[in-house]
Amino acid sequence: MPWYKIQSQKDHKQYHFFDSEKDLQLFLINQGTWRVKWSVWHPKKFNYKRLLGFYQELQSALQSGFQINQAIDNLSQISSDSHLSKNSQAILEEMKKGTDFNRIISNLSTTHAQAYCKLIRPEGSREDLEQSLSVSILQLETLLNWSNRLLKSIAYPFCIIQISLIMKILHTFFLTKATSHHLLDILLDISLYSITTLIQGYVAISLANGNASNLFERLNPHFRLAKLFALLETTRKTGSPLQQALYSMPRYFEHSGIKHDILMVYYKLKLGQDYQQSFPIYWFPNEARVALHSTSQGGSIERALKLAKLQHTKKWSKAVSLYEKLIPALCLIIAGSFVTSSLLSLYRPLLEIP
Repeated sequence: MPWYKIQSQKDHKQYHFFDSEKDLQLFLINQGTWRVKWSVWHPKKFNYKRLLGFYQELQSALQSGFQINQAIDNLSQISSDSHLSKNSQAILEEMKKGTDFNRIISNLSTTHAQAYCKLIRPEGSREDLEQSLSVSILQLETLLNWSNRLLKSIAYPFCIIQISLIMKILHTFFLTKATSHHLLDILLDISLYSITTLIQGYVAISLANGNASNLFERLNPHFRLAKLFALLETTRKTGSPLQQALYSMPRYFEHSGIKHDILMVYYKLKLGQDYQQSFPIYWFPNEARVALHSTSQGGSIERALKLAKLQHTKKWSKAVSLYEKLIPALCLIIAGSFVTSSLLSLYRPLLEIP
């Protein structure tokens, strides 16, 4: 659904989203607004990191005594981030139209971040709003923390790669004898350095923005289930019953298998089957499986869900520790190849290697 920038003769700007330009024109007619210009607006969308920053600013304003409309209006006026300021203005104007807050935020967010726009409850009490904000902030902080751990672990290998490539360029430029291929060798070294730097920059920015979680979801089943049980727990804290919370879970995932399993659980519970028959056994390892079995004898499903979350979080933490060792090791191997190449270039004349 496209966003539009509407500009009046007095240079007043508004930002709204519509299904089509016809809906935009109808909106302007109903407003009695005629002499305006409009164009498609491409907002700087909220990714995990930017969405977290917005929620934290909103939470801070609410804790200072502002209402949600006042908090967003304040952000639109005083934020030093021009993109956040425009996004806040767009949110405020859409809220004045009566558009649901979560829908507005979703339309201003990237596909991956949209799932974390669904937990906010502005229509409830102030306590509900602040609690739902806290829950969303906690989830986003967790995702970013996992990515940042990997980012820190690859910083050293990335630096080694950079140094070795710079050494190779300097050696080619200053020490290699001038030949017909000299300029070509320099250009090749600079091209290799540029491509490697671009790849490293893309990886670093992606990890800093929390996108490692998308890779983790595809690779590791314990990550998927730890994420599922954490989201179930936090969603239920906002007042949603278990079945409703389960129904909302597939939108948080891209992995088709986990989405299918979640919907199967939801429909089995909807048909009246008990918890033990409805939930996949592999969701509940060790003590959690015993707790799930006890639900058929009057035990609490809450305990089974909590134990399952702890088990998968523990296994996922071990997997993260392994990734923190394997990925830097792979980067060091790549760095080692660059270092070896640079050293051979430096000492080839002494070694008389043709």
